[in-house]
Amino acid sequence: MGHPDLGGHRAALRRVFGTLSDEFSQTMLGKLVAALRPNPFERLDEAALNAAIALIDSLKPQNELQALLAVQIAAVGFAGHKMLRQSQQHLDEAHISVYGNYALKLFRLQLEMIETLDRHRRGNRQTVEVRHVHIHAGAQGVVGIVNSERQEGGAEK
Repeated sequence: MGHPDLGGHRAALRRVFGTLSDEFSQTMLGKLVAALRPNPFERLDEAALNAAIALIDSLKPQNELQALLAVQIAAVGFAGHKMLRQSQQHLDEAHISVYGNYALKLFRLQLEMIETLDRHRRGNRQTVEVRHVHIHAGAQGVVGIVNSERQEGGAEK
């Protein structure tokens, strides 16, 4: 006999992962656990798993592709923090340099993935603002960015 609230648990996971499929949500949870586990011989900290699930939930995936990106964003972010922690373990230049660089690359990757998720949600559309300015005969106009900052004494830069 299963857990009395197994249905509620499965429904919550489907909502978190933005899917109607129990199989998909269970697979994504398994991928998340595998990515967060310190190593095969250690137990995953329940608080870390809950934090990763909360992060995914905050990204509000609306479909399976968005859920996959959200799991990757969480996994890469937690891996980045792990590398950052490793860089501080011995406080020598070699550890700081090697693990610190790994952490930096992972955090940059996480940011790129967040931007990818955002682009996917927007449909890869860019917004361009166009302003129409009418310049009458005898007037002058400038196209571009104009800085009106002045140096001391009133002279322009």
